[in-house]
Amino acid sequence: MTRYRSVLFVVLMLFGIGIVMQFRTVMDKDTGSGPSARELAQRLDGERTEGARLLETLSKLEADYAERLRQIGENQGSGEFSSLLEARNQAFFQAGLTRVKGSGIVMTLNDAVTPGDMAIEDYIIHDSDIIPLLNELRIAGAEAVSINGERILGMTKTICAGPTILINSSRYPVPFEFKAIGDPQRLYDAMENSESVAVLRIYDIRVDIRTEPELVIEKYRSYGALGDLTAGLEVVVQ
Repeated sequence: MTRYRSVLFVVLMLFGIGIVMQFRTVMDKDTGSGPSARELAQRLDGERTEGARLLETLSKLEADYAERLRQIGENQGSGEFSSLLEARNQAFFQAGLTRVKGSGIVMTLNDAVTPGDMAIEDYIIHDSDIIPLLNELRIAGAEAVSINGERILGMTKTICAGPTILINSSRYPVPFEFKAIGDPQRLYDAMENSESVAVLRIYDIRVDIRTEPELVIEKYRSYGALGDLTAGLEVVVQ
């Protein structure tokens, strides 16, 4: 029996070494038909870094543009120009195209840690869980809302995509961090007493809600034409 165990141990050890070597070969191997997994991961990291740099550059250019508009308004000394600029700023604010700051709440949702006896789908967050929460925040007076940094507009769609959720055409995994600007206590009470939140907690979905004295919610960023958001809509004159 001792000899049998020794042989079995050696066989299993060799099998484990073989698996590790095969995994490393797959990671490093260049088949000639395409890049290896390691190279793809390095490219992805590089693209993320470049994307962050470009967004920072874009933010600086947008800030410079806004400052130039302000200076033009001051130099013109024209009441009509100032009125047009103010109307533009108000329209941009209402459309979610400006960065806003104020007090409010932060609500974080995360999947259940230890699923129970029901289907695994019941213990993870879906788009059907997020939509009611957004509606309740609006009813409670939220003036601006974001999820994982994505500004939520009236046309924003949240769509399940595997273990992630698509928000404004960007894919995000858990956790989902909601930021809502408005009356902090009213928003907090609305979420803590929300039937939707209660149901999530029954399934052990982790929901953390806290008030914040100062939040910053970024503006909506469109990576295509803004007109695409309103394609198919018609203005109704009453």
